[in-house]
Amino acid sequence: MKELNRLIGQVEDWTEELLLRGTAQFALEDARRLERLADDAARLGMELLERLLRQLAGSGERSLLGADCAAGEVERAFFRLSGYMELARQSANESGPGLDAEEPGEAEEAD
Repeated sequence: MKELNRLIGQVEDWTEELLLRGTAQFALEDARRLERLADDAARLGMELLERLLRQLAGSGERSLLGADCAAGEVERAFFRLSGYMELARQSANESGPGLDAEEPGEAEEAD
C-alpha cells in the first residue's frame, strides 16, 4: 500500500506540474518520466494506470514530432489520467474494488 500511495503521489505531482506549464509545454523528459511511472504501475499490477500513462507518453512524443492531431491527443490523454487520479484519491479514502477493475466509461459503453 505504501508503494501505491507513493506512485499515486508521483503521478499527481507530475499532473499538477504539467497543468501549470500547459500541455503545449510537454517535453521528451515528460514522456520518459511517464514511462518510468508506467513501469512502476505495471509492477504493482495497475494495468489501467499503466495504460493511461503510456498513452499520454505516446501522445506527447507524437506531438513533439509535429503530428497535426497529437496536441488534442495529449489533452485527451491528460484529462483521462487526471480523472483516474481523482478516482484514486476517492478510492484511497474508501474501501471497495480497485481502480483497475474497470476503465471509466466502459460500463456506459457496454450498455
